[in-house]
Amino acid sequence: MKIEIITIGNELLSGKTINSNAQYLCKTLLKFGYSTLYTSVYQDEKKELVNGIKIALKRADLLIITGGLGSTIDDNTKKIVTNFLKIDLKFSEDIAADIEKRFGCIASIEEQATIPKSGDVFKNEIGTAPGFAFINSGKALILLPGVPVELEDMFEKHGLAFIQKNFPLKEKDFQEIINICLLPEIKIDNLLRTIDLPDDVTLGIYPSAGFVQVSLTTKALNKNEAIKKISDIKNKINLEFADYIYISEDGKIERAIHDLLIKNDEKIAFAESCTGGALSSKIVAIAGASKCFLGSFITYSNDLKKNILKVSEKTLSDHGAVSIPTVKEMIKGVFNLTDATYAIAISGIAGPSGGSAEKPIGTISLAIAKRGDEIDVGFLHLRGSLKGTRSMIIESVVNIAFGILYRKIAHNLTYFVK
Repeated sequence: MKIEIITIGNELLSGKTINSNAQYLCKTLLKFGYSTLYTSVYQDEKKELVNGIKIALKRADLLIITGGLGSTIDDNTKKIVTNFLKIDLKFSEDIAADIEKRFGCIASIEEQATIPKSGDVFKNEIGTAPGFAFINSGKALILLPGVPVELEDMFEKHGLAFIQKNFPLKEKDFQEIINICLLPEIKIDNLLRTIDLPDDVTLGIYPSAGFVQVSLTTKALNKNEAIKKISDIKNKINLEFADYIYISEDGKIERAIHDLLIKNDEKIAFAESCTGGALSSKIVAIAGASKCFLGSFITYSNDLKKNILKVSEKTLSDHGAVSIPTVKEMIKGVFNLTDATYAIAISGIAGPSGGSAEKPIGTISLAIAKRGDEIDVGFLHLRGSLKGTRSMIIESVVNIAFGILYRKIAHNLTYFVK
């Protein structure tokens, strides 16, 4: 079965909006055993969209179109698709009444309650624009709203059921993700190249700042069969990189750290300078973070480093804010002020200004420790690989710090101290 996704919106092509709908649909479809073969983006313009639909229906069995179902002047998808399929429209009193009940007498009720005379109608329980599904000449089309929360709710309540009814699978696509921290892509790729893959198993490698994800994908009748197919490959990867692999239900290392800390009944706290709370924000985004996270001291200025964390004037004068002695005193300050089991201290130069010949942009001093243990402390030099962009440097610092912390908690391993 071949699936294509078309996302519609000028804002997607201008770069103003990230195409999260395509990502969500591909990920959700795969979770239920369906692989997406193509994705494309079009303006909300009749000629281009019709051409895109023609191309998609030639090469795909199922076409999912998102966006352009609303009531604004540039929302034309419903009319374009129904004209293409030669399906007339009708006014639905039931949908109009439902919209008025939930939102009052809004100007767009007539437009939103005008639906195709044939096909399935998906109720929008969050917004106003219903979705639709059609079977046409053996091909299926699904139209979904572009607002992510509306799309996700509608797809999970109606879209998936339509797909499973019309395209039941004998064999499903199963995917296993292995999350690896702190190792370069090339080292992981070198191992993957030595693995003899069965014909029905594919490998993928997806690097990001501080992390690499390895995917193992296969077709199988059920999950147990899929596990058998990929088990040897997974074991080889696990054996080689065991100390760098983290387990997380959502693929995020902060979730893995959170779960370990709660399991061990332990706490963390941070002292952040150049990251400005980026570490903290990742942790507090997890429900229940208060069970393991005590807080973070955002000591951006030297005065706060001295007054709150008790970093000495002499240390700052002799070594500067971005130095090993400074972050060591910062982390000691965290332990003195809290009952944290683990702490992280970060001070660095994220740019775009502030660098020097001795400490260029991308120079980061980082300390991580467990209470009572030797402080694992050292420098990161990030500009060369990241071209000095501030946001990328901060993201990388956070990810690397979490990777080091995870390995400390899970395996009692250090990064700088050998």
